[in-house]
Amino acid sequence: MASVVNVSKDNFHEEVLACDRPVLVDFYADGCGPCEFIAPILDELAGEHGDQLKFTKFYVSMDEVLNNSNEVVEKYEVMGFPTLLIFKGGKVAQSHLGAMNREELLAFVEAALETA
Repeated sequence: MASVVNVSKDNFHEEVLACDRPVLVDFYADGCGPCEFIAPILDELAGEHGDQLKFTKFYVSMDEVLNNSNEVVEKYEVMGFPTLLIFKGGKVAQSHLGAMNREELLAFVEAALETA
């Protein structure tokens, strides 16, 4: 059973961009209610679809947001939380800003797998 992998700016290239399968990145922040809402759903989906899609989460501190001090957050223009990006071949293939319920997240994941 696959689990959600923590990534940071230090291992982003290795864990996300260089991955040989599609990767979902959940950019989240502390105190973000919508982020907390989707976290257990992403854990479930990682268990169900982790063999086809790598599930990761990327913590962003408010200091990084206010000071524009995280080059990954800047590069991918993460403006709110949660931001979900699906990477294929090192490039963003799909994106979504905000929480989704389980059915919506499942559809988001399945759409990525259909075009993989």
